[in-house]
Amino acid sequence: MTTSRAARPLKGAAVTAVAVLACHLILSVGLAAVRDSERADTSNAWAGTNVWLPTVALGLVIVMPLLLWLGMRLLGETKNYFLVIGGSLAWLFGAGYNLDHIANVPGAHLPVWLLAGLVAVGAILSSKPLVEFFEP
Repeated sequence: MTTSRAARPLKGAAVTAVAVLACHLILSVGLAAVRDSERADTSNAWAGTNVWLPTVALGLVIVMPLLLWLGMRLLGETKNYFLVIGGSLAWLFGAGYNLDHIANVPGAHLPVWLLAGLVAVGAILSSKPLVEFFEP
């Protein structure tokens, strides 16, 4: 499916926004469950570890590249490697660095500038000129 040069970054931004929302939700719910299990069993030093590890693995590493790739493929776009790799790394470092915002404060969210920046990065990385520039 061929799309215009203006439509591809919009699709990339929309897919990135949905992926960021889903991963942020995974992190928020999972880390809230970790806090609850730590409060319920204060004598156990390992309380919450069985929830923390899958939450961080899913919320930071596994779900983001899958959603970016799947979303762009559902919208009919090919050659999404820059968006998948770059968007996943941006999420990993951005959300991973700011994970304390969610982990320690109930009801907290990641900073809005980070979320908006990730959507902008998704739009830039999915742009047609960038993909065409690196094609052989």
